[in-house]
Formats: sequence, structure tokens, C-alpha cells
Amino acid sequence: MGSHREEGLLQELSQLDQDAELDDADTARPRAALLEKHPLEGEKQPPGTGQGPFFYIGGTNGASIISSYCKSKGWQRIQNSRREDYKLKWCEVKCRDTYRSFREGEQLLYQLPNNQLLTTKIGLLSALREHARVLSKTSKPAPCAQAKSGKDTTPAPEELMWSSPGRLGPQRVLKMEDFFPETYRLDIRDEREAFFTLFDETQMWICKPTASNQGKGIFLLRNQEEVAALQAKTQSIENDPTYRKMPFRAPQARVVQRYIQNPLLLDGKKFDVRSYLLIACAMPYMVFFGHGYARLTLGLYDPHSSDLGGHLTNQFMQKKSPLYLLLKDDTVWSMEHLNRYINDKFREAKRLPRDWVFTTFTKRMQQILAHCFLSVKSKLKCKLGYFDLIGCDFLIDENFKVWLLEMNSTPALHTSCEVLREVIPGVVMETLDLALETFQKSLRSQKMLPLLSQRRFVLLHNGEADLWPRLGGSRSVPRPPSPPPRPACDAAPAAPPALRAAGRPGARRPAPRRGPSGAPGRPSSAQRRPRPPTPGPDGAQRGDPEAPGGGRPRVGGGEPAREPSPGSADEERKNAGHRGS
Repeated sequence: MGSHREEGLLQELSQLDQDAELDDADTARPRAALLEKHPLEGEKQPPGTGQGPFFYIGGTNGASIISSYCKSKGWQRIQNSRREDYKLKWCEVKCRDTYRSFREGEQLLYQLPNNQLLTTKIGLLSALREHARVLSKTSKPAPCAQAKSGKDTTPAPEELMWSSPGRLGPQRVLKMEDFFPETYRLDIRDEREAFFTLFDETQMWICKPTASNQGKGIFLLRNQEEVAALQAKTQSIENDPTYRKMPFRAPQARVVQRYIQNPLLLDGKKFDVRSYLLIACAMPYMVFFGHGYARLTLGLYDPHSSDLGGHLTNQFMQKKSPLYLLLKDDTVWSMEHLNRYINDKFREAKRLPRDWVFTTFTKRMQQILAHCFLSVKSKLKCKLGYFDLIGCDFLIDENFKVWLLEMNSTPALHTSCEVLREVIPGVVMETLDLALETFQKSLRSQKMLPLLSQRRFVLLHNGEADLWPRLGGSRSVPRPPSPPPRPACDAAPAAPPALRAAGRPGARRPAPRRGPSGAPGRPSSAQRRPRPPTPGPDGAQRGDPEAPGGGRPRVGGGEPAREPSPGSADEERKNAGHRGS
């Protein structure tokens, strides 16, 4: 019986991977291409009768909201994805040719080209691990200081404090294990074997493809039989010479993550919270946090249930229930509704502060998302005109601990129920407002703050101080990297005092370079980008680690120099993009 059971599980796993591969094949072929209506098949569409500006939308996710917004400004929609005379292009699926032909400083383009550093499971895991490694190195004292005291004076990461100009005071640097569930990569043999060794049936794990969403390809691991089936499948793939020779046909890489088995429940139902990370401008970085909504399951939570609809809260999974059409409004709560419920049900019993959702919980989400952004900040490809809206999913356990589950590119912007109709249009319109305003201010070398279009989004990171000198005359000489530390006991600081002072608002800054005529020279696109610091001998890049908390709206200010770089991008799987979840 055991062998038959294992064969059945193997077949089930194979089917899940086939489904995921089919989904990825669908996304590799832009859905927009299927929706376009050309005058004649294969004939290039002639330019519109108007003078523009033009906008293009690829796909249906949020298309009606985006289209209404652009048309309200007098822009004209084009249907030909190959046209390059657009002012704004918003596509569900990334296309290499779009980035190749993109005109920096002239166009707005949705999605940073390598946002998979955050929005795939392996990308986010690798970035957070490398950031933690770099933070642990920067926290170590000089060897001579430790030798003199005879004690290990290295502070624990959670004891490290930082303070940034314009912030509300010192904030604790986050430890990865305090907000991100324990995770292992199945595409790396050592990690895979470590997981198979530590697994026991007292804990449940969840297995996810790195670049899928909407619950596709996900399954739970609860006993040794299921783990043995997974182990046999991964081993057979690794031993198959066909996949060794043709890596692009190999099944999508997966991670296994410790399942949070004690989630906080709302009337007995599991839920998570969708929030947003908005990168409104990439030159300089202007990064915001936005509230979303709570997503609930239709049925009561049963940790022993094999029905994924009771474990995964997204709308795609809930729609599979025959009760969805009748009860769909019950599957989405506004943040105000969630706040009232927690005030009523848990405030006294758990001794929570009043409005815990909009105080402690909100600040924690902001801290976590700022930490995630800083972990990839020096790796992201930035050009003036790139912007991105990323969906971020948080879970609260019964002890009111906040966990980041994942981050998703092209988050769902559908308005299929009452709460979504109240939330989503505002998120999309403020995203476009902020992208336009920051784009124009950067183009004109104007100071970013105050932002007239900022309403509900909260500023997490103001990258104006990442450029040296401050935006104004010459927009963009990159801040020089800090020199390598001296090995002697009297080692100099990581950055000279003069440069540190230059990073503070109001401090004197070096004059911009001037051309032969004496006028400030306009640097090239490559010069305009702030470059990451020079790698040290250990491969880590030096910078000032920080993780803004952003407890109040509209908190801004300069930021220190670029963050240490995350791990090599070669580790990340290339992702053509995927639909919102």
C-alpha cells in the first residue's frame, strides 16, 4: 500500500508541475497580444488621428481604471503593442523589446525590469539572506577593540540601532527570522537535503513554485509519505540527463516554507492582508507603502484539511467554491473593518493598543517592506520613467506576530466586490499620480517634497540623498563610494566625515561639475544612476544599513548612501512576468 500511495503522490506532483509549466507558457505569450485588434492581420496599425499623448495597456488587470485615468487627461489609447511613441505603457507581462526601446526621461513604463528580485520566492529569499549576512558583518567591532576588552562585543542584530535624517528616532534593524518564515530552496542540493533531514510530522510545510501566483502549483507537506514523494521527484529530475542538457525545460524551481499553523482567525476563518509597495520613481528612488485590504477564506479554518481553499486566501482559490458568488463580499474586508473587529474582539484580551491595525501593525508592515526594498536597492535596474506597484501579503498569527508571506508583481486590480471597488481605483490612481509627479520633478531637477498627489500612500524611502550633490543644478553626479576600511586598530570610519555631512539635509555640498562653457553639464543616463559602492574583498558592498519604520504618514527625508548589494543575480530565475494575484 505504501508504494502505491507514493506513486499516486508522485503523479499528483507531476501534474502540479505540468499545470505550473502551462501557466508559465501562457504568461510567456502576452495576453495583450490576444486582445489587440489590428485593422488587418499582420498589418502595422497607422498612428492615431490625434496628436497624443498615447498610452498602451497590455492585458485586462485594472485596464478600465487605467484607461479612464489616462483619458481624463486627454490621452489617447493605442492598441498596437509595437508602437514606441507612447507616454505610458502598462503591461501585465514584461517584454524584453519594451525595455530595449524605452526612452528614459520621455516615457513612463510599469514594472522594473528585474523586479523578480523581490517578487519571486527565490529572489526575495536570496535578497533577505544576503542582506542579513551583510548586516551581520557590518555589526562586528574592530578586532583591536575586541582584543583589548577580551570580550565579544558584537551586538546582536536586533540590538543594532540606526537613525536617519527626518525620521522619528532610532529604529531597530530587523532580523529576517522575526518576520519571514523559515524557507529552503529545493533547487539547491544542500538546502534540499537539510530540509528532508529536519522534517518531522509535528510541523506542516508548504511547497511553492518560485514564480507562480494565485495558488497555482502549491501543495502542503504534512507527513513522511508526502515528503518522500517530493524527495523522489526532485532526485529523479536531477538525475535526468535530458534536463541537465536543457535547463530551460526543467520544471520551475520551488521553495518549501514552514507553514504558520496558528494564524489569527476572523470568526473562525483564516485571513491575510494585502498591502502595497509602490516604487513611484526609480531616479531618484521614491518608495511608498499603501494599505490594501484583508482577504478571508469562505470556510472555517481546519489545519488538518486537505482543501487548499481553507489554507490560501486569494480570490482565485476562493472562486473555486460553489458558494463564492453568494458570499464573495464576505471574503474581502476593508482595513477599517479589520481594525474595528480587532478592537472589539482582542484589544482587552490581548492588551493591544487601541487601533492596533493602524498603529502597531501598520508600522511593522512599513518596517518590513522598507527592509525588503533596501535589501535589493543597489541591485534594481533604475531609469527615469520606471515605476512599479507590488502586492505584499502579510499574515498575523494568534500571538499578533506579523509575517511577510510573499511579494507579487502585477497585483490583482479587479473590482469584483464592494470593498475592492472602494480600494482599488484609489490605489491605481494615486500610483499614476505619484509616478507622473515624481517623473516631472526629477526631469526638471525639482525637490520632490512636498508631493501634491500624495494622499494615502506613506513615504518609506526618499532617494534624493542617494544622489550627490542634491538634485538642483546638475541632477546627478553619483555619491562616491566609501573607501575600504583600514585593517589597523585606528581604522578610519566607513565614510569620511565630509561625505557624511554632505548626506545631511542642509549641509554644504560640493559644486556640480561644469562643462567647457561654464554651464552645468547634463550627465548621461549611466552617469545619472546612483551606483552601488565598490565591493569589498568578501564580495559584500559597503553602505549604511537601515530599515525605516515610517510610523506616520508623509514622513520623508534624506537617506544614507546605497545599501549593500544582495546576492548574485545569477542565482535568480528569469521570470517573464505573471498575472496578478
